[in-house]
Amino acid sequence: MLKVLSVIIEQFYEKKWSLLLFGGAVGLMGLGIVAMLEYLDISAYADIFESMPELADFFGGFVAFSTPYGFVGIEFFAFMWIFVGIFLVYMTSSSALPIEVENKTIDLILSKPISRSSYLAGKIGFLYLYTAGLIGIVVAFIGAGMATSPTFIDFGLHWDRLFVVYVVVVLHLGTMVMTALLFATIFLDTKKTMGATMMITFLMFFIGSFWQYFPEAQQDIKYASTWFYYNTMDLFGLGFFDNLLRDILVLGGVNVILIAASLLVFRRRDIPV
Repeated sequence: MLKVLSVIIEQFYEKKWSLLLFGGAVGLMGLGIVAMLEYLDISAYADIFESMPELADFFGGFVAFSTPYGFVGIEFFAFMWIFVGIFLVYMTSSSALPIEVENKTIDLILSKPISRSSYLAGKIGFLYLYTAGLIGIVVAFIGAGMATSPTFIDFGLHWDRLFVVYVVVVLHLGTMVMTALLFATIFLDTKKTMGATMMITFLMFFIGSFWQYFPEAQQDIKYASTWFYYNTMDLFGLGFFDNLLRDILVLGGVNVILIAASLLVFRRRDIPV
């Protein structure tokens, strides 16, 4: 356990500034979106989209354009995988394992009195804590914006929505990060890991976001996509928690499967030295 903790601490020491700077930058972006509400008549969006009901339904219904929670949900949380996820995938693809192989330092690391499982467990622990901390910084900015926004205050401050969307965002980004880690253990190459992960990411996004446009007989494929369980509009925009437990269990289960697969592959992987 101490060896795993030492890997986590070492990784945090190397990445502490990226955590603070990138988290602050994305947080300021979210704060700016919240601040925009004071200068927009968001109720007017519902009138515009009444003539385009299919498009409105795709973005979560008219509530996405007529309430402060819906507006921030669709403008910010729905695209968190782009704002933060791609950065995390790049960081995992380049620094989790491949960079150590490419720099030929992996043999020195693995020659230390630490098992492969403990070493990778430290990497996994760091990646989850980094993701949770990064989104925590972002959510803190959003919370500060909500607490000082007359529009949010007038509508009502629902902190439970912010909390549950934090949990689901972390779990969803975790599936992206663990996918990158699995490919990193398979390829031990930055470019191949990044390419394979982004291919899977966009495939899952396409299936999970556009399944309703598939032929009816093929629509059940939606259950295979993690994006189908990433319902930020339901959680933050509508305060609809009926599927929350299902989504957490599925996303958590996918994370566990990816972690187990990564550990299994890394234990048996021949490492070039």
